[in-house]
Amino acid sequence: MPELILSGGKGINKERDIHKLFLKRVNKKPILYIPLAKESKYFSECYDWITSALPNQNIKMLANFKEQKINLKDFKAVYIGGGNVFKLLKEFRENNFDKKLINFNGIIYGGSAGAIIWGMDISNALFGKIKDKNKIKLKDLNGFNKLNNYSLRAHYTEKEKLAVKNYVKKTKIPIIALPEDSGIYLKNKKIKEINKVYYFDDV
Repeated sequence: MPELILSGGKGINKERDIHKLFLKRVNKKPILYIPLAKESKYFSECYDWITSALPNQNIKMLANFKEQKINLKDFKAVYIGGGNVFKLLKEFRENNFDKKLINFNGIIYGGSAGAIIWGMDISNALFGKIKDKNKIKLKDLNGFNKLNNYSLRAHYTEKEKLAVKNYVKKTKIPIIALPEDSGIYLKNKKIKEINKVYYFDDV
């Protein structure tokens, strides 16, 4: 089970505190960057973004499972970027990469979609101001469930409080909600909050 650093946000400025913790834990060791939640036409922009967000780091980008052979033992850390969480989970499952990530003995940073997959269920990404569409019609919406039986909500704002409460009441799935400048650090099942984090567990 890896150490998890999960962010609810997007953008270099809002994730600065969380990136700082990640880079401290990585300590200049090799990082595997995974932008697969995005469409491939954006990968060049994604690489430009990650190299500016994490300057002076040894970063390799995974763009295609069929064309690239990746051994996670070559990396100290994995950075999973944001985009469409349904696409991301499908990519991992179809290539048996989900199990490799879960058993990775290193540090994993998940931003937005890359964070949501670590929760119990990803269906809460379907509603809100920033939401994903399940265009691929993914049927199994179970996440990796490594957050002490919580789901994770990214891009949370207090305007969504009632909607999230109703979701939790209906689904009986508790949620950790992360605003865009917030995150969590999980090691040995213990969660440390980075900036303001909200828990919805009245199930």
